[in-house]
Amino acid sequence: MAFVLAVAVAGTGALTACGGDDEGGDGNVTLTFWTHTHPPMIDLNKKLIAEYESKHPNVKIEYQQIPNTEFATKMLTSLSTGAGPDIINMDDNALRGEYFPKRLLSPIDPAGFGKSSVEEVEAEYVPGTLDGAKDAEGKLYGVPSEFNGTAFAINTKHFKDAGLDPANPPKTWQDVVDYGKKLNAAGHKQAFNFLYLHSGWYNQWFQTLANQTGGSILSQDGKTATLTSDGSKKALQLWVELARTSGIADPKTSSRDATAPYQDLASGVQSMAIVYPWSMDQIKGSNPDTYKDLAVVPLPQVDAAAQPVSRVYGYFWSVNAASKRKSEAWQFIAYLASARDRWLTDVSFVQPVKGWESSAPAKQIPFIDVIAQAYANGRYDQVGPHWNEVQDTIHKAVDEAVFDGKPVDQVLTEANEAVQRSIGS
Repeated sequence: MAFVLAVAVAGTGALTACGGDDEGGDGNVTLTFWTHTHPPMIDLNKKLIAEYESKHPNVKIEYQQIPNTEFATKMLTSLSTGAGPDIINMDDNALRGEYFPKRLLSPIDPAGFGKSSVEEVEAEYVPGTLDGAKDAEGKLYGVPSEFNGTAFAINTKHFKDAGLDPANPPKTWQDVVDYGKKLNAAGHKQAFNFLYLHSGWYNQWFQTLANQTGGSILSQDGKTATLTSDGSKKALQLWVELARTSGIADPKTSSRDATAPYQDLASGVQSMAIVYPWSMDQIKGSNPDTYKDLAVVPLPQVDAAAQPVSRVYGYFWSVNAASKRKSEAWQFIAYLASARDRWLTDVSFVQPVKGWESSAPAKQIPFIDVIAQAYANGRYDQVGPHWNEVQDTIHKAVDEAVFDGKPVDQVLTEANEAVQRSIGS
């Protein structure tokens, strides 16, 4: 879906912490909070936790960071057994595909935000941006810690080395291939690469391309696998061309560090990459010299003449349905969400409140216009039941097509059958 960016900025209500009735009756409350590993995010979380504990001496936040390669499995397993943290920070795919169907989360408590209704909380956000935290009935289970649109980064120095004009970036994926060959000729052998990390990354790349080719993983009602459709085949064929058959890079050389996924772009090895706002902030912190050579431009399209289509995703703060401290957990989440300017300045995480793009921190981001446009053209990923299994199937199909050279028709026929078994229809 598309997100129309509005201008007014709304505030967040005042917060107070209540005593937990399971903490020995002394009014002290301990909340547990888990996130994945992203160093700038972790740093700000720790600062906000210290501030919150200072303001609320009876509250203790136990914060745990989980390695990215273990995060999805550990979080889902812990909540599924009735354990896990009080507060989670999880991507919308997992929420909609696994957590909502299993009823693992607690609906949002507007009182924690100083509001009298969920509608009042929703009114602060750009319409549509909270859809990633809503179940099939439209019930809201969280607020976004980050909201990401998809853009493209080019190394302007590499472009100049190849006789390319950085002011004329690739507008189509065919341009990426053509530019890539010129970059190769100039000595930049990793012109463009996808990141081959875990299944979630594979799924996001596939859906980024499928959005443009008219492909999908499931039918609209979520009951039928559609990986053998023409659009889905075109998406994987495009991936294979970009990754292998065009010769503009070797997919086996792509960085595999999930904590610093954009290391190849940051180190100046890679010339072009699909990026998000946070990835540019990470590169700026780790490799400022390379960052100066990077420009953020719109995501290339299959058809430059067609309406641009982008992909958006979010991570949301939510509360475990098994938590005995739901009220206190939502109050702490509201405090995290109230630091919207700091999330933007310190981590480049957009809080999609109305008017975010007009805020002073947003205006300090040189590529903010590209990001804002990506949100306007964006849509959330399609998800369905047993989504972890489905994503693993996509992962396997892509590996077989890209790394093993198996025909696209064959791997997608097999994947389609596997997805159908997973969704149980």
